[in-house]
Amino acid sequence: MVKVTLCMLITLVISLPAAAQMSSGYVYAFAGPVVVPKSGYTRWNGDFVHVGGGGEGRLTGRFALGAEIGVLKPVTNQYAVTTGLVSATPAFHFISRDLKRKFDPFVDGGFSLLFGRGGAIAIHYGGGVNYWVRRRFGLRIEFRHQIWGEEGEAVDLVGFRVGPIFGTG
Repeated sequence: MVKVTLCMLITLVISLPAAAQMSSGYVYAFAGPVVVPKSGYTRWNGDFVHVGGGGEGRLTGRFALGAEIGVLKPVTNQYAVTTGLVSATPAFHFISRDLKRKFDPFVDGGFSLLFGRGGAIAIHYGGGVNYWVRRRFGLRIEFRHQIWGEEGEAVDLVGFRVGPIFGTG
């Protein structure tokens, strides 16, 4: 548990200089299904639900840095364990943030730390769109693929998530 707390603090400290430079930012919550295609590991077979939240700050008009924390809860596998997930995520937004634009498509990728019973460092990539209903409120829809190696085999988590976003700037 000490290692997990230390990793979360390091992620927070690394993101603070970027937060001081951001021109705009937002926080978000999400939930969605995750599938694990063809895993040889009993604890990673089946379907999961990924629930969490995070934030992102723009470093420039199109580049951003984000971080999030969440939990993967097994749904269909009685042998699977609930696992925590912390991610650091650089992102590229195809459209510079403009208050007149409602759609904000993006791609992202970065590193994740899985923790619980054991742990792993994963890479992730994905993309989605932020739809701004109002200046400081919107909806985030995202695809995310997490991948890491476990005893010589690749483990994939493929997920779709949706949730509210709240603008801070």
